[in-house]
Amino acid sequence: MAKKKSRFRIFIKKFLLVLNILVSILFLYPIFFHPLPLIWINGFLGIAAPYLILIELLLIILWLLAKPLFALFPLFSLMVGWKVISVLFAWHPGTPFSTKRKDNHLRIASWNVKEFNGSEEMAAGHKFRAEEIAYSIQKWDPDIICLQEYNTKEKPNDAANHALYFEKKYPHSFFSKDYQTTDPNYFAGCIIYSKYPIIDAKRTAFENGESVIYTTLLKGDDTIRVYTTHLASYRFKDNDFEFHDKPTNDLAVKANRGVARKMKKAFVERAVQAEMVRAVLDQSPYPSIVTGDFNDVPSSYTYKTIKGNWQDAFLQKGFGIGLTFMGLSPTLRIDYILANDHWEVKGWESVDENLSDHHMILSDLLLKKN
Repeated sequence: MAKKKSRFRIFIKKFLLVLNILVSILFLYPIFFHPLPLIWINGFLGIAAPYLILIELLLIILWLLAKPLFALFPLFSLMVGWKVISVLFAWHPGTPFSTKRKDNHLRIASWNVKEFNGSEEMAAGHKFRAEEIAYSIQKWDPDIICLQEYNTKEKPNDAANHALYFEKKYPHSFFSKDYQTTDPNYFAGCIIYSKYPIIDAKRTAFENGESVIYTTLLKGDDTIRVYTTHLASYRFKDNDFEFHDKPTNDLAVKANRGVARKMKKAFVERAVQAEMVRAVLDQSPYPSIVTGDFNDVPSSYTYKTIKGNWQDAFLQKGFGIGLTFMGLSPTLRIDYILANDHWEVKGWESVDENLSDHHMILSDLLLKKN
């Protein structure tokens, strides 16, 4: 009996050791290896990163109980991968975001509004939801609003003319018009609304038809630049998940492969787009901010490329994991507000109004004076 217990313990230790090595390799791979043709591997592992960290922590506890010296393996892995942990979690509890901003702060809001279609059906319909979204944003009184997956019908007094809900308080705007429907007046894309005059604006197109846009704004005596973008999504359709509740079904296997294939393609596409965005940001001579739905997590190549040495408002003033998207995983932070070193981040907030599948995010920033 004792011999069987001994064999079982040996098996468990070997199993934990193999598991530990495998988890550590998966966790550390994106840090050391990111050739562009294989960037999709980083993408999948980036989504898995919070879970891999959790497994590493559990392994530390198990090793401390079974063989304390071996706890150094997952501990060492977490230490080497500290940069991944540092962008996944923010450590600033007790920093409430005030509804009323200070006069010398610039407040910026960013939100993927899902074409005003909402996260669930509403009896009152599309018009009511657009009004609710506009109200939800403007009650925070941002100076600048950046919206992704925005659409509008450019026809005066039309119920689908969403500019009607913003233009009174935000008379200056620049719209990317990435997509046009069969209706010649109906467009979709990203838009920047501003209380401040726009003295320059530009759209840089991606191959998929979307873009990164910027507006150069005159804020008093200061000239600032604001960018926003929406990077390639996975382009999932409802039937991609139709058979997932039947894991033994051949159609479910094909559906899983189809989902993985779409994700793989999007990871590579976003990596290319991220390099384009970074090149555009590098050209700015002004205090600058970039916002948007990057569709990738903080441990991804996309995020690292766009962020560069800029400040992430969430990491500066947020707390926790900073969830911004309700889908695929409960750990996804894919919407960002980043600022260059001309700014001091004073506040950050994520607001879930249940009006989109994304949270609205806000940040207060103070322009540094030389």
